[in-house]
Amino acid sequence: MIVKHLYQRTIIHSGKQVKAWYFWYYDEDKKQIRKSCGSNGKPCLTKKQAEIFLANINDNDLIPTKDSVTFNDFCRGMFDLNSKYLLKCKNKGRIITEKTRKMKEHNLKMILEKFGNLPVDKVSSTDFDNWLLEFDRSNSWRNSFLETANDVYKELYAYHLIDRLPVFERFKVPIKSTKGILYPTEITSLFPHDEKALCSIWNKDNGDPEFYTYMFATMFFLLLTTGMRSGEIQALQSNQFLAPDTIILNAMISDGERVDHLKKGTEDNKKWRVVILPDRAVQMLEHLKTIQVKCSDYVFEYHGKPVSGNYLNKRFKYCLNNQGINTDERNLSIHSLRFTNDTMSLKEISKKDLKLMLGHTQERMEDYYDRSTALDHLPELMANKDKINSLWT
Repeated sequence: MIVKHLYQRTIIHSGKQVKAWYFWYYDEDKKQIRKSCGSNGKPCLTKKQAEIFLANINDNDLIPTKDSVTFNDFCRGMFDLNSKYLLKCKNKGRIITEKTRKMKEHNLKMILEKFGNLPVDKVSSTDFDNWLLEFDRSNSWRNSFLETANDVYKELYAYHLIDRLPVFERFKVPIKSTKGILYPTEITSLFPHDEKALCSIWNKDNGDPEFYTYMFATMFFLLLTTGMRSGEIQALQSNQFLAPDTIILNAMISDGERVDHLKKGTEDNKKWRVVILPDRAVQMLEHLKTIQVKCSDYVFEYHGKPVSGNYLNKRFKYCLNNQGINTDERNLSIHSLRFTNDTMSLKEISKKDLKLMLGHTQERMEDYYDRSTALDHLPELMANKDKINSLWT
């Protein structure tokens, strides 16, 4: 006898939000199957109705066949935190970051709203294409749904619920032009030594206290001269300074939360690294301490919170456009500061040291992070201090 367990979910029924009853049980493969109580599109809204519904179900009707298994039956909760599917991916070495998990969870929710009640072998890749084309969204957005659907179909195939895997042809994504960089003459004009001139460039007339303008100018200069990513500078706290001119990057802001690894880092390989600051950046940070008002340990705090990446990028582009630098035509964004650092530094610093400071992972850079800690490289990186100062005076 199949043991069935009742539970409630909030659904939209007849345009209203209601609590409906569902049940779950384990199939022969010990996979949890979830189904709704009710029939003909009418959910059970009381526990008594649900109990009567379960009492009238024949266990044979619950044995899955290709024709009876719907997408709701099979993959609801597939990307929930700590789901069996994610546990399997983890143990097989497939890394799914929290950001990706949330994206796939969202995608699956929309997929189930469209196809959830249909049998798994009755929906084709063309059905997905036609559905996605109904949305006025980018092809990159559509492709993310195809990737989620592909994950689902691979699982269906593994459980022998479909005879073959559908072929999902990706939507064409235009090739973006190369990310722009700043020219040396522009760097000189954007970061003058005179404080008043500097603030006039990075000011945004929005009624903020004046020290915020100097704070943003300092942030942009640090991004330029260290090659930090925006999420890394957002997360920067005072305890990350090993010395006034040395920072260990061991955290970033991701999805609004501070996490203890860097981009593409994992629990086992956090991708921490060390960056060396030019003397001018150190001086700007010291001056900022004397004028800014803040209430947390974050080095850069905007109205009581870490600066958001979206606002940082918008402010950067706003100020550049005000200086006559067309960010759209040049494909310039906050990340261009990192690209500029890479381009400029290659003239003075070895590729090996530059990769350590920027955190690139090409050409087996993973080996560096596996074999040693970020601090092990500090002496060899400090040997570049004079070169860094000459670049960013």
